[in-house]
Amino acid sequence: MKRCLRKYGAITLVLIVIAGVCLLFSHRKSGMFIDEIYTYGLSNSHYAPYLTDAAGGSLRDQTLTRQDFLDYVTVEDDGLDLGSVYYNQVRDVHPPLYYWLFHLCSQLTPHLFTKWTGLALDGLIYLLACILLYRLVLVLYDSRYNAAATVALYGLSTIGLSTMVMIRMYVLMTMLTVLLALLVAELVKRPRPWLYPAVGLTVFLGLMTQYYFVFYAFFLCAAYVLYALCRRDFKSLGLFALCGFAGVGLLLLCFPACLDQLFAEKLVSGGNALENLQNTAGYSQRFELMIRPLHLKYLKAARYTAIAAVLAVLLCGRGVLRAGKEKRLVLAPTLIVLLPALLVLPLVTVISPVPENRYFYNLIPILVLCVSFLLHLLEAGLGEVPHGELCKNAAVLAILALALWEARTIPPDYLYPQYRDYDAQLAPYADGPCVYMTDDYFAPVTQDLLQLLAFDDVFLTGDADSEALDGYLAGKDSDYCVVYIDVSPFWSSGFVPEEMLPALLASTDYASFSPLYENELSAAYLLSK
Repeated sequence: MKRCLRKYGAITLVLIVIAGVCLLFSHRKSGMFIDEIYTYGLSNSHYAPYLTDAAGGSLRDQTLTRQDFLDYVTVEDDGLDLGSVYYNQVRDVHPPLYYWLFHLCSQLTPHLFTKWTGLALDGLIYLLACILLYRLVLVLYDSRYNAAATVALYGLSTIGLSTMVMIRMYVLMTMLTVLLALLVAELVKRPRPWLYPAVGLTVFLGLMTQYYFVFYAFFLCAAYVLYALCRRDFKSLGLFALCGFAGVGLLLLCFPACLDQLFAEKLVSGGNALENLQNTAGYSQRFELMIRPLHLKYLKAARYTAIAAVLAVLLCGRGVLRAGKEKRLVLAPTLIVLLPALLVLPLVTVISPVPENRYFYNLIPILVLCVSFLLHLLEAGLGEVPHGELCKNAAVLAILALALWEARTIPPDYLYPQYRDYDAQLAPYADGPCVYMTDDYFAPVTQDLLQLLAFDDVFLTGDADSEALDGYLAGKDSDYCVVYIDVSPFWSSGFVPEEMLPALLASTDYASFSPLYENELSAAYLLSK
């Protein structure tokens, strides 16, 4: 027992703390980004990827009930149907693996729409990613303390926790990225026959999760190929290439729609990525929007630990040189795993469909290896020190405390605390009518779905003079009405409330309007008699 505690005590403590912090932020999550709601809809809606499909092809002059919205985001009486998920993803722009897993988890909570379905799945995957990261550092540097410290720096980082609380496929892509790095590191350190097909399977699973997985996988595999060529290990090179290409071939076999999605002229597609790559004038803005927050806001604990490690390494410079001469420093596997991430980061920044950090979430645990390598240099340079084990445990605790400080002071993204205010604004009027002004776009309605569930039904139209609208309101006979107007010219109709609201007042019995709240896609108003 004592031996087991000494061996696994540090990482067990770190994982327990990470799990607790994940649970805390999961509880604090009050809303969802539109793509998170798509996760529910694409996974659970029966052969109807979008709300327009669920409404029979059009939202114009339609009344959708609360149950209609719930049918879109929950497993109802359809049961397990992976074919429906596959169909929905063919119509979407992503491969289906994460949605299959999500659909399976939803079977445990039929007829129930809750954030915990997605957060429970993401939390388990996130902890698995942390365990694989621990194993990766252990393979590279053979240090339990370094591995536990690295997991703390990533697992409690703001950007790591953001990966977990966003109910989307990025957390699975992150876990598979770490797994692929681990398998390649194992091949470099201790090659075994089963590792080659494991690489091919991981490549396949990664590509079946998110197409952006391909960038790190490509450069990582290229780095291993160069390594094998330098060592003239042609047998390993052949097996590795065969299994890697087999993973790509399995994607084409299992999800041939990937070719249409990659070469389509959509926002999320290969065509869009090529346009962004050619738009050199936009590079500076993209780097500022994505890399600058990464530097200033995220990974603070990792940066402070790196600074402290650099200073300590400089103080024991002779020890590091001596360790290098004794070949105790691990360089080649580190470069093979780390350099591809450093190459992919600016590439993904340039080509991503929208300038958001989520497209390189999967690279973050690999980038944290920079700090891990500095800790390796320090540990190798110090060598044997008095009370070494006690000092290393104290260092892990200090790093864990620093990582906890980051999690406490900089909460993750995608918590949406403002949604509590939205719900409070709507609560007094939930028993009245709700009208959604949209020109048959499903995006803004999907974004507002959490709030629309407060009403018994919602009438959707793009015409303030609609006779169907008059009929809907006449049947309600209410002194007030909540009206949503989709305002985004990029994602939706781009209606102007200052023009739409007077037209609504003129065509109905309502005499005045007042604003409730506004988000990026829509604005909510209260009409009163």
